[in-house]
Amino acid sequence: RRRRRRRRRREHKVIPRARRKERAEQEQVKQEDLLATLVRTCFVDINRPPKEAEEVVEILRENWFDDIDALISSEDGTILVKPEEWTAMKLPMKLYNAVLARLAGSSGEKNKAKDDVEHSKATAKGTEGDEDKAVPMKFTDIDGWIGGDLPLDARLPLQSRLYFEDNDKKKSSTEYRTNRRPGDVPLSEQRVTSRRRLPDYAISENNLPKTLEKELDKFVRDMTTRRVGQQGVPVRAQTVKNHRDVARAFCGYLINVKGLDENAENYSLKDAFPSSDSEGAQYAIEYMQWMVETRGILSSTEDAYVRSLIAVAKWLYPPLTKSSSASTSSASSRSNKNKNSLLSSTGEKINTDLVKELMRLQRGSRARARVAPRAADESKKWLDWPKYLVLVECLKLECAGFDKRGKPRNKADIARSIQLYLMFAVLACVPDRQRTLRELELNRTLFYDSSTKMWLIKHNAADYKTGNVYGTRPNLVLDPRIYPGLELWLNEYRQTFEPKHNFVFTRPNGQPYTASELSRAFSRCALRVTGQKVNPHLVRDMIITHVRGQGVASDNELEALAMYMGHSSAMQKGTYDRRTTSQKVAPAVSLMSLVNKSTNKKDV
Repeated sequence: RRRRRRRRRREHKVIPRARRKERAEQEQVKQEDLLATLVRTCFVDINRPPKEAEEVVEILRENWFDDIDALISSEDGTILVKPEEWTAMKLPMKLYNAVLARLAGSSGEKNKAKDDVEHSKATAKGTEGDEDKAVPMKFTDIDGWIGGDLPLDARLPLQSRLYFEDNDKKKSSTEYRTNRRPGDVPLSEQRVTSRRRLPDYAISENNLPKTLEKELDKFVRDMTTRRVGQQGVPVRAQTVKNHRDVARAFCGYLINVKGLDENAENYSLKDAFPSSDSEGAQYAIEYMQWMVETRGILSSTEDAYVRSLIAVAKWLYPPLTKSSSASTSSASSRSNKNKNSLLSSTGEKINTDLVKELMRLQRGSRARARVAPRAADESKKWLDWPKYLVLVECLKLECAGFDKRGKPRNKADIARSIQLYLMFAVLACVPDRQRTLRELELNRTLFYDSSTKMWLIKHNAADYKTGNVYGTRPNLVLDPRIYPGLELWLNEYRQTFEPKHNFVFTRPNGQPYTASELSRAFSRCALRVTGQKVNPHLVRDMIITHVRGQGVASDNELEALAMYMGHSSAMQKGTYDRRTTSQKVAPAVSLMSLVNKSTNKKDV
């Protein structure tokens, strides 16, 4: 009887043992599956075929990394696989970085895991040689732009895009893995409008007829310099360049599209504007109609084109002055017409019927532009102001002196990073037009005030767009957070590019930035880090939209901000404030609700 009892007790114990063993085997299979899934996902991250992941999994298991718990501690998120161990297994470091990123993202304490990754990499660097150790880059939560000293003793962030999203309350639905991703869309293909690109029709500068080239050169010279009989002050060179480009495009339409090429070799502006009467505007009106119907330009673009055509027409057929018309019988016969002549925006009399017709055309396009929707998709290039400040801080962290593996970076690469950071940081301090960045020059527009120990930007009337209206601007004060980076750039890193000019910012080849080149560099950097195609001028819209949307600024403060940024209060409300109509009227809705509640209480 005792034997039967012992046998029954042994059989009873066998069943739980078998179950425990079975559960352990299932857990082992599950862990192995997780390891294989992790490696396959990392292969996709680095744009490699997932089929190759099986070989890596076998190598890991052969070296006793049987599951994920062998790679990272489940208790505190410590990385257990060291860089030297990974290298000894003859596995690529690119895959190692991808695995670390995935492990850090899946651990319970994400920030600590990232710190351990950087620490283990710094330790590996110390074993490679006698180089100085780099301080590991730490990804701590930030509140906007911190600024201060540049992290020249630190390593590059492993993932700038992830860092941006970690500190962004509204994370993007797209997952970005590294600074340079295989699936990145080039800047030229990141479209913010649905309009298709059309072939060019304008006459290029190299193919200009000699007569037309001489006329355009004289037009530029007369518009930008003082001359006898000049109406108003000289025009900015960039504005006149825009007028010249429109004139080339207009003549290109007449020759290449309309087919008026009988005298193409000696083509002149007089062929585009045959006379100073109303009929002389016929080609220009046909051109703008073709641009709207065929090219699909917006009313705001039409307004800008007509403005340039008016400038060319006024130069070609200048208005009659009192001194020239008093002694001529033709002028006296037209005195009645002059009494009813139109006035331009500067109060100048327009005496030619040609310009009158063009101004009528401009008034129509300007009226349509006020109510027309924007062509660009704002969601593809807009950043809220707090997100922009996080972007500035991310770019500061990219000014690290060591790469991701702990090796010293090339000085030119550090200089590029510092320059990009300063461009974004300057606009965070002074949200001005991009011309301020391009023409920033030490001791001309950029000054250091030794008495207050502050860096200032000073603009005379000729240094900014609306200078003829507002005159000399008040000093634009740079935030002290930018001083360490700015002074380091001016004293050391700017010389790396051997600039052939005196501007603060320079292209890597030593040439000054043009408007399009600076805009591309700015947008490319923002797109890489944030996924948004931000341009320099949009920064002005972002800060005004943020300030007005918060509702914390008084009318006096908003007026002061408009003066500080070099535009009117009306321009601030109408052009730069990008809030939707519902967002603008939201305070009124809350006010009406509050008023109604107060009324109900009184009635009760």
